[in-house]
Amino acid sequence: MICKKCGCDTFINDGDMLICAKCGAVSIDIGINLDESVTNQLNKIETEEGSAPEEIQVPPPIDEVIAEQQAEAESEAKEAEAETETKSDDAQEADPEAKEEKDKKKPTKNKKKEIFEFCLPIVIAAILAAIIKMFILANAVVPTGSMIPTINEQDRIIASRLSYISNDPERYDIIMFNYPDNEDTKFVKRILGLPGEVVNVVDGKVYITDSNGKRFAAEDSFVNSNEEPRGTSGPFYIPEQGEEITTDGSYCYAENGMNVGSTSFLSKYCEEKNGKYYVEENLYFCIGDNINISMDSRSWTNKYVAESKILGKVIFKYYPKFEKFE
Repeated sequence: MICKKCGCDTFINDGDMLICAKCGAVSIDIGINLDESVTNQLNKIETEEGSAPEEIQVPPPIDEVIAEQQAEAESEAKEAEAETETKSDDAQEADPEAKEEKDKKKPTKNKKKEIFEFCLPIVIAAILAAIIKMFILANAVVPTGSMIPTINEQDRIIASRLSYISNDPERYDIIMFNYPDNEDTKFVKRILGLPGEVVNVVDGKVYITDSNGKRFAAEDSFVNSNEEPRGTSGPFYIPEQGEEITTDGSYCYAENGMNVGSTSFLSKYCEEKNGKYYVEENLYFCIGDNINISMDSRSWTNKYVAESKILGKVIFKYYPKFEKFE
């Protein structure tokens, strides 16, 4: 006999029922005896059984049974894992040290991002400060009293590097500059003599003769009034840019014949063209407000401040008190 459903020829005999061993299909074993009439055989079956055969419970296919068992096993494993995690969390809550140890083992998320966000404002501030210091403002502490009473010893000052980008320095400007005799040192003085002028100091009083020959007394409202100004020096001539300078081997002379300094003047302030020397840039004569003790253009070896060595115009002092300069 062959199963009509799957073609299997193997059956399990369950009383009057035949069950396919492969797919579980059920067939009725009618048990017909060819030697006996069909009517007698049917009557015999009804007599022996007395009633219709009970319904047979057909087992499900093997594939479905295996799949169901796997699903049950996975469900049980998940329940066991969840129960283990719950117990672990409860144990950590009961033991703060264990919880802290677990937190330490957890990798910190976005640690690099946090460090970057923390450092970025600091880096930007440092860059801005460097730019301001190099190109916009100059900061200094005045170590001496040569500018008393305008600037006292240990006052902190700010100079603007932008003041002379489009304008030339003017008389009475307070400037910060590289000291001509040692450019590693910064000085602060007031401009009194301009290019082409002559400066004379008589008994502490400064007199200017401008390039047109007009002579006048320099303003002295800023001079230290606690002491009687004293000292006589000069005259000092300030060569103009482009003016030819000659030398006798020991000293240098301007076109008007006035002595402008030793031969160091040539290498400091001049450029050579065809064996002759010409003033390279604008020069300025500076004196301190505390005129009796100030070491300035009157006493320097290189008496003039070249325009390129001016770091900026002093615009205010901010410590120990704030004061703005005109």
